Amino acid sequence: MNFTDAIKKGFELVKLNREAYREIAGNPEAFTPAILIAAVAGLANWLSPPFNLLGFILYPIFEVIALAFVTAVIHFVVILLGGRSDYMTLFRVLGIAWIIRWAQVIPALGWVVGMVWGLVMSVVAVEELVGFDRMKSIVTVILPFAAVIVLGLIFSVIFGVAMLGFMGFSGMW
Repeated sequence: MNFTDAIKKGFELVKLNREAYREIAGNPEAFTPAILIAAVAGLANWLSPPFNLLGFILYPIFEVIALAFVTAVIHFVVILLGGRSDYMTLFRVLGIAWIIRWAQVIPALGWVVGMVWGLVMSVVAVEELVGFDRMKSIVTVILPFAAVIVLGLIFSVIFGVAMLGFMGFSGMW
């Protein structure tokens, strides 16, 4: 699969064309285009202000690392919930689906669209690749996402309270 074909398939994934999910899953040549699509998502993020020269190099790398991490987490949850999953197949499909993150080129709105529709696309990927029903697929994708948000909030509160105490505001309570 060349990069142009991967882009076309990526737009089919955005439209939730389930046949496209299965085609990418069965095509080991989609690995390199998946990485390239994720890297271009990093460039789209870099093009959204504020610009910095280092971001031109780092954002594409971060997007590829994020793709690998998200794939690993979803793969782990699939196995935890009793499903069978192949990491590389999931990586290829989610990587081509990462095309939705190109929307990041639009400040703020693009990030939200990329995140929300990316979650929907991930749910469809789990349905198609793992065979989970809709509810189990939603849990598979949303559970780690929600856990990160909850942990982030907990650590923010702990950090905030610690900083208030550190700054001498403990006597105010």
